[in-house]
Amino acid sequence: MEKLYPSSINIPQLLATATAHHQAGRLSQAEQLYCQILQQQPQQIDALNLMGVIACQQGKLDEGIALYRKALAQRPGYVSARENLSVALWKQGKQMIEEAIASYTQIITFQPENVQAYHNLGVILIEQGKLDEAMSYYLQALAVQPNDAVALNTIGTILQQQGKSTTAIVYHRHALAVQPDYPDALNSLGTALQDQGQAQEAMACFDRALALDPNDANARYNRSLILLTDGNYREGFPEYEWRFKTREFPPCPFRQPVWDGSDLTGRTLLLHAEQGLGDTIQFIRYAAIVAQRGGRIILTCHQPLIRLLATVPGIEEFIPLGYPAPHFDVYAPLMSLPGILGTTLESVPAQVPYLKPLPDSHIDLAVAGSNNPETPRLKVGLVWSGGHLYKKNQSRSCPLKHFEWLLQLSDIAYYSLQKGIAQTALSELGWDSQIQDWGSQLNDLADTAAAIAQLDLVITVDTSIAHLAGALGKPVWVLLTYLPDWRWMLHREDTPWYPTMRLFRQTQPDDWQGVLDRVSQALLQHSTPTLKGSAPSEDV
Repeated sequence: MEKLYPSSINIPQLLATATAHHQAGRLSQAEQLYCQILQQQPQQIDALNLMGVIACQQGKLDEGIALYRKALAQRPGYVSARENLSVALWKQGKQMIEEAIASYTQIITFQPENVQAYHNLGVILIEQGKLDEAMSYYLQALAVQPNDAVALNTIGTILQQQGKSTTAIVYHRHALAVQPDYPDALNSLGTALQDQGQAQEAMACFDRALALDPNDANARYNRSLILLTDGNYREGFPEYEWRFKTREFPPCPFRQPVWDGSDLTGRTLLLHAEQGLGDTIQFIRYAAIVAQRGGRIILTCHQPLIRLLATVPGIEEFIPLGYPAPHFDVYAPLMSLPGILGTTLESVPAQVPYLKPLPDSHIDLAVAGSNNPETPRLKVGLVWSGGHLYKKNQSRSCPLKHFEWLLQLSDIAYYSLQKGIAQTALSELGWDSQIQDWGSQLNDLADTAAAIAQLDLVITVDTSIAHLAGALGKPVWVLLTYLPDWRWMLHREDTPWYPTMRLFRQTQPDDWQGVLDRVSQALLQHSTPTLKGSAPSEDV
């Protein structure tokens, strides 16, 4: 390699020149000079470290890590190289994450006042779900720098994830006292206030964040949830589109334009399922409406839904999520359709059933689990837990033990529609003989629909089965947390989305027993003719 400077030049001067090139973004010139330094002094730690930086900037993480290690072999306490090594190990992903944690810990050993190292450790541990460990490092950062607004706010967000929103609010307010125009803290405080049921105060936080930046996607999205919970669909659904600009929702992977609601004659529309199975079931009702605009409709959705959704009119082709889609002209996320079509609280398309069990999907119902198994008056399906991938599943799920009083009621046969880990609760409680477990027979949602069709009533927490029973026009009682998802609104026992659905809400946080007590009383008050059939009943 041609030398830019003679070999006799002073190393510190050459290093300063190389660093200037590096900082100016002239990586090629900087790299040549670092190489010249290493030709003269192969163990020169600053050149090794900065060569590692260039390698990482070029995407050569392995090469950069090797250079950082070489520098640290000369001086283990070289914090700059240790910081760069830690970042590179972190970027390498899961296979090196433990080493990255160990490397950041060594930085703290050499520099106990290094606040950034505490922060980075905290971020890594949060990503791993180790919230208590992450909390300890942010608390150490505060011990070094008591007015660290980022640490204060992050501690608040960890507390929120742990269900401690009251304490979280204290930390978010402290962060804002230090830095009043801190958008992340405004959004975090707003969501914590939402968790406390203080919607107006939360909205004020989001409005403050938007005054700082009208394009703050988190504030827009959080604001939409309050509007939707209030039933203000006219404003809420357009704001809900900001979800795709937050980290919580990956953008749709399509280059074609989003459908604007215009006529589709001669065009193909791809409807794209998003979020959970229940969301798809709730919003697939719009497919028949969209089909009236002309054109050809393709649906890409979760594999377990495809057989069931084949009963929806207007959809010509189904593609499992993640598979290549055929040619299409425009697309629409399913949960964007209410906004595109101008849905209001009064115009929710609520005709049921809009899904039907498939003729070839049949689950044999054997009467069991009743005090009088020969002539049960009611056949009731039970679901007590949602899918564990949903981040709020623990709060929306009700421990099966709370259903005990229901089992004392006479002339009722119970059937478990529960899938997943929660199924084990039946045997753990010794209730196998009182509740017949159908879970192993339910291979997809079409099977589940066939099972529900044979029941008189479904009692479930807020999960996909609630939507499925509602879409089938079956009587369904949904057990809700004190502050449920936006679609269930507040302070009402019915929902505009499903005419045969009744909502049983917690009257105070975590009070599942109170909910099941009211369900038990409701079951006592109803006879078989009241509950049977798909037509809505005033009592149901």
